[in-house]
Amino acid sequence: MPGLEQWAPYKTHVQGGLPTGNFVNGQFILVCAGPPFFNQLGAVGTDLNAAGTIVYPIGLTQNFGWSQSKSVSRIFELGSDRSYFVTGRSMGQLSLGRVIYHGPSLLRTMYAYYNTSTDNKLGAYKVRPLYSAATGYDAAPYDDRSTTNPPLKSGLHSVQIPPGYDNMFLNLASDLFSQPVGLLLILKDNETNNVAAAYFEQCYIPQHSMQVDANGLLMQESISIQYEKVVPIKLAQVRLLEGVLEDQSGGYAGGDTL
Repeated sequence: MPGLEQWAPYKTHVQGGLPTGNFVNGQFILVCAGPPFFNQLGAVGTDLNAAGTIVYPIGLTQNFGWSQSKSVSRIFELGSDRSYFVTGRSMGQLSLGRVIYHGPSLLRTMYAYYNTSTDNKLGAYKVRPLYSAATGYDAAPYDDRSTTNPPLKSGLHSVQIPPGYDNMFLNLASDLFSQPVGLLLILKDNETNNVAAAYFEQCYIPQHSMQVDANGLLMQESISIQYEKVVPIKLAQVRLLEGVLEDQSGGYAGGDTL
């Protein structure tokens, strides 16, 4: 990177050393739904090597937004024109948009980990996870919802108000949505090198919307999310669900590890 003394607007870039053609864009960003806390992935420290098969990739995502804010108070004093700063708590929110194509809706996908299939409480609504016991991912997508050896232990909140049925969860008033989830974000460059990863803990969904119009062909869903904490993840070989990048032609689009 050139120093200030080497600054030459007609000859050099401001930031040197950037490899030509190596970049990050939406093709190499993955968003996954999971349990509320990062440590529930079974990872060691902040490394995802041992994360297992608990996160669920959110396909057909059209847009993802992340914003953060931190309260800052400015203090002046008599006798001076200078000031001091006192920093407070930080807050963040996410937004996620997705096309409804086939399979589970966005609200259903967000709660892919949730499992109350063995809940026998009177009037309870049974939520089954979107995982198979063998691989952690549905071999026959959205049909084989095996409850044998579920990915997380039982003891989750007993759902009394149905969020919806089958693949479509639409009722945000359900008590299911009073329970937190987690989101995993992974960024890679176009050479599939790890760039960054983070886990958003205790995510809640205060807003959900669906859009379609008479002249359009696509129906879209969007949600806003508030999270309690973001956990930066140390990247080595970030391993996720096996086979999640396998395409329909039988080829493999990415390799064993993410």
